[in-house]
Amino acid sequence: MKNPLLPLAFFAMVSTASFAATAPAPTAEQLKSWVAIRQQRVDLLRDEVKQTDARIEARLDTIVNGLTTVSDSKDSQTKVARMKEETGKRLGKTVAYYDQKRAALKEELRNPRLQLTTEEKQKIIAAFDARIEKRVQQIIALNKSMPSHEDHERYKATGGGWWGTQYERNQEYEQNARMTTKTNQQRDAIVKQLDASIARLDTQSRALKTQIAATSDPVHSKALNDELTKTDGLIAERRRQRLETLESPGVAVHKVALKQALDLDKALQTAVGDLRRDFDLLFQRYNTFLNELSLLHATEAALNNAQKRG
Repeated sequence: MKNPLLPLAFFAMVSTASFAATAPAPTAEQLKSWVAIRQQRVDLLRDEVKQTDARIEARLDTIVNGLTTVSDSKDSQTKVARMKEETGKRLGKTVAYYDQKRAALKEELRNPRLQLTTEEKQKIIAAFDARIEKRVQQIIALNKSMPSHEDHERYKATGGGWWGTQYERNQEYEQNARMTTKTNQQRDAIVKQLDASIARLDTQSRALKTQIAATSDPVHSKALNDELTKTDGLIAERRRQRLETLESPGVAVHKVALKQALDLDKALQTAVGDLRRDFDLLFQRYNTFLNELSLLHATEAALNNAQKRG
């Protein structure tokens, strides 16, 4: 089957500048044809981005929901806890990456490089905001599924005789000690991430207030105030999430044996590999989509100018 993008890619390489060097300026009819071709490519890329994103979200939902329903047994010790810890770290990395892409679009609003509309940029920023919030909630959900401290005797009686009662180390006590250590480590790591997010948002809030005080443009002022309201709301949400993380007791979950934990880890590693490839593909298509959308608007502008001249 032929690749439907090949003819589109060929036309996408043809720019007004290249024609200007060898031929008269393109006619309105030519530009209209190019607009249709670029629109088709933009629509195709948009659909591919949405499909890849939906596949990523479905897989992450399955992973997080599965991990939050299980916990370690004496047999598996801390294998499930380590899976939750590693998954939380990976989710944290995606938050940082989404935030970088969001910041790039915020810069685009201030200093445009691509020919995108303000509405298009704000819509994509809102999509990144939604993904960041979902990742934070997933990280917190993993933490809440970690078991809390339980009271167990360090030793338990095994019987006795004329020499007195005999004792042995209580495996329940040792398992709880291992799990409590893991729970505390994961909680501390999440709180550290939330503190960093609060500090960053607080800096952003102060900068916005300075910009608002310095502007006399009512349209710009409204946009800045809207962003400030959103930023201050995120600060409040992060503080609530921090408190929730510190106070959340472990929830009761199904304890798995060693064999189940090993099978779960194997399946998780396969899923992580698939997710990594999809994540790379998502942002390859996303970057291409932004560039193609910008080229579409440039061609539309050229068409509009040609129609005015005609």
